[in-house]
Amino acid sequence: MFKLDSPLMNFLNKVADIMILNFLFFIFCIPFFTIGAAFSAAYYMGFKMVKNEETYIIKGFWKAFRENFKQGTAIWIILLAVFGVLAADYHIMAYSGIEFAQWIRIAMIAVTIVVLMGVVFMFPLQARFINPVKNTIKNAFLMALSHLPTAFLLVAVYAVPIVILYFIPQSLPVLIALAFGVVIYIKSFLLLRVFKKYEDALVDRNQETSHETDDSETDSGIFAESDRIERENKTVKVFRNGKFVEVPESSLKNDSTVHK
Repeated sequence: MFKLDSPLMNFLNKVADIMILNFLFFIFCIPFFTIGAAFSAAYYMGFKMVKNEETYIIKGFWKAFRENFKQGTAIWIILLAVFGVLAADYHIMAYSGIEFAQWIRIAMIAVTIVVLMGVVFMFPLQARFINPVKNTIKNAFLMALSHLPTAFLLVAVYAVPIVILYFIPQSLPVLIALAFGVVIYIKSFLLLRVFKKYEDALVDRNQETSHETDDSETDSGIFAESDRIERENKTVKVFRNGKFVEVPESSLKNDSTVHK
């Protein structure tokens, strides 16, 4: 029962990892402007934990935080601006004394829901794929609209700790220690299922690209812009160290370590 490889010990190790991930996220969010990079790092580790890839949580989190700091922070600043505008609009509707038409209120709610569905994909995409910021944001909304049930579920997951706290106030210490880590773990499990077909498509496309000499074909898929940039710069995406990265196409010919 207490063997290192027993189900109980594996479960306890997973709980410990989730607690550490939860703690690291809150610590790295303290400067506030680093929240975007902290989210990206948390998802990077969440993906590894779901896939049972052997890693050190602290070391892996710090590595992912550094690698995603610039773009994760840029995405976070953009989101702050968007949510600031939405908050101002809701404030005006509530306290301006102006009677707004019902369709305007419905439209505002619809816009907010769409934004939230896109947001739940942004930092996971940042953690999993190499792309310019504008493409990460665009792909997040395209992916959310292509997977509406999953997008709604990803948004709803955040409500679970709130509901638990409402009905069981005594759970607050446990929620503080585990809630965010558990949310990231559950969302990582759901997201990996969505990402898999895109990752498989990228691998297949890269295999085809490595044998093609004509670059005149165009792609209208969800990562079309990324592929266009890769073709112009003669780079392709490969899966290394738990993340899709760009490498020179010529290097694939002599690289036996590429995992596809």
